[in-house]
Order: sequence, then structure tokens, then C-alpha cells
Amino acid sequence: MRNPVQKNFQRARIHSKRIWLWFIAAGVLGFCFLAACLAIVPAINPAFGAETADRLRTLVGPQPVALLESISFKLQDQLNQFRSTINGGKTQITFSQPAEQIPSSSSDGSPVSTPTATTPQPTPTPAPVQPSTPTLTVHVVADSPQIGWQAYGPSVNGAPAMARALILVDPKRCYAGVALVRMDLSKLQLHMMPGIIEPSHPSGITKAIPNLGMIPPSDQPFLAAAFNGGFKGIHGRYGMMVNDFTLLPPLPGLATVAIYGEGQVEIGTWGKEINASNDMIALRQNCPPLIENGQVNMALSLDNRRAWGYTGNTDITWRTGLGITQDVHYLIYAVGNGTSAKTLADAFLQAGAYNAMQLDINQFYAHFYVYQPVNDPAASQGFLMTGERLLDQMINNPHLYLTPNVRDFFYLTMR
Repeated sequence: MRNPVQKNFQRARIHSKRIWLWFIAAGVLGFCFLAACLAIVPAINPAFGAETADRLRTLVGPQPVALLESISFKLQDQLNQFRSTINGGKTQITFSQPAEQIPSSSSDGSPVSTPTATTPQPTPTPAPVQPSTPTLTVHVVADSPQIGWQAYGPSVNGAPAMARALILVDPKRCYAGVALVRMDLSKLQLHMMPGIIEPSHPSGITKAIPNLGMIPPSDQPFLAAAFNGGFKGIHGRYGMMVNDFTLLPPLPGLATVAIYGEGQVEIGTWGKEINASNDMIALRQNCPPLIENGQVNMALSLDNRRAWGYTGNTDITWRTGLGITQDVHYLIYAVGNGTSAKTLADAFLQAGAYNAMQLDINQFYAHFYVYQPVNDPAASQGFLMTGERLLDQMINNPHLYLTPNVRDFFYLTMR
């Protein structure tokens, strides 16, 4: 028979094992809860996810938060792929008004088979992305490359000034698509506006840029569209200048969109295609180029967090970008709900971009709105214009950018 000492020792061992089992179980449950929060909460409430990330950045800095976001992106991607398998492979990105046609193509431009709820429309054969010699472009809907463009937004002098298309670029992710908007720069004028907080700026800015953070009332009667800007200053201090006022100085080697005194728009790399000039009135930088002179940046397949605002360029998440055709006739906005920087670049190539850059990422910061006059301003809180979002998955704020906004953005007025 065991003596009392042995019995007590045995009981202590059993109790200790139980404690460890409780710790392990609690750890597993905690991990599952954290994974669910990282994957499900941002998908259900993008605003809460974005606000939480911003608060964490102020406490621990951008790098740890970016690593946490990368885990969240992976979990969300897996969740979205699972949702896609149980809903018949439907895309999880939709126009605010139903699209007539969604052509499907792989990253190399070849057609792929994508399950849909209805009979898919035939995919037109893409025209060459860039011809050897520039051709005269005349129609925002009918011009090459043909990827299912549809007239979109307000017309200028009776003719469409914008066109939209929705394409699939990743055959491994049926849920993911890229929405594209092609804008005719002969009919529309691009403008930039800093936010009231981002990017960071020196004092005295309101003297150089009145109506900071919002579309100026003088431009609102001619307003056609507006869309999101780039990263916050904490992610890389990417250069920005508006009305000849420098918020942050431009850095060499970064993708840059520039506006000149006569209204011309260029996109290129600072120090190569774009340099300082007396007639440049505005610029915005964000990350390395996606496409440079018709060629996809070879570094897009190499994960480089520091170059991409601490968020991995290979992470799968919501991304936005801006491109321009070789003849600088068309500006192209892109937004994808499940893309890497590389797949976003592939979408730009299909749309005919010769140079392209990434803008902001994350669903909550992806915005594209078209605007129209309000019939009864008294019934719309005094606003003269109302906006309609490009995608159902974007936040629904018909007065976005008509009141001061925290972050920078672009807008287009009719010429």
C-alpha cells in the first residue's frame, strides 16, 4: 500500500497535468478567437478593422501592425476562398449597378473557365496592350484594348467620359476580381487634395490650399468623380505637392503621378520619367512602380515590406492603383478585392496602362465615386451633389469628399 506521502505526490501530479491541460485548451481557444477576429471582423466591419489598426500603429508603430495585418490577410483570403467554394465560385466584388459582362482571363491574358450563376458572355480577344506606334484614341468605350468596357458616370458634351470593366486575373481565386475605370483626359481634369491630417504637412497649408480635405465648392458644379489617394506619411513619407505647396518632398525611385499647369497628367518614376519642373503644380508618390514603360516591375514577385509601406507586396488583400496609357489620353483607376501587387499590375496591362502605380490598400480605404447634381438641396442637407460608389463593397457615403476628409484623394472635373 502507498503511504500518505506517495498519495499526496500522485494527486499533485494529476492536479499539475490538469492545470497544464487547461492552459493548453485556453491557448487553443485564444488562438482560435484571435484568428476569427483577424479574419472575420475586418470582413464584417472594415471600418472597425481599419480603426483598430490605426490605434495599434500609434502604440507599437507600423511594422508590428503590418505583420499582424499580413496574418489577417492570409486568414481572410482562406475564408474568402472557402466562401467561394460553397457559393458556386461567384465573385465577391460587384458593381453598385449590375454589370452586363464580366470577361474572365488569367494573369497571362488567356481565357479561364470560371463558374457563374448565369451563362458567361464570350471573352473578346484582347488587343495588344501597347502598339509599337501610338494610335489616335477617340472613344472611351470602344477603344482598344476591349475588355468589356461600359459607359459609366456623367457624360461631357453628350459623350461618355468614363468607362468601367470588371475582370478576373487570378484563376486560383474565383472570389477575386479587379474593377477598372477608364477616364478620358480630353474631357476630364485631374486634381489632388491633401486630407486634413494625411499625409502629414507643415503649418500654413490652408493659405496655399483652401478647403483642405474636401472638393472646393467652386469645383463641385463640374464634379465628375473622386477616388482615394495613397499611404499615410508614417508608411514611407511619400512625396506630395499641391498648388505648388510641398507637403512632403519627393523621393527618388518612387512611382509618381504629376499634374502640370496646362492640365497634363503623367505617371512615372521620380528621377527617371518624371523630374522637377517649373510647370509642375501637383504630385503624389506611393511605393515603387507597378508598370514602367509598358513592363511589369520585376521586383513585384519579391516580398519587400519596407518598399511597400511595411505591407508585403505579395500579400493578398484589397488594393487600388492608378495608371495611364502611352498616349496619355486615358487615366485608369483599378481596385481589386483579393490581389497582390503583381496581379494588380497584370490587370493594368490588360486595361492598356503603359505606366501604373499602387495607391491605398484595405477595403475601408478603397473609394471611387461618381457624382451628379441634387434636384432638391434642401432635402440633401444642403449638398449640391450626391455621389454613387463604384462597388457595393465600398462604404456608402454619398457625400464623401464633399466635406473635409482625413486622408488625401483625387477628383476629376469636366473640362
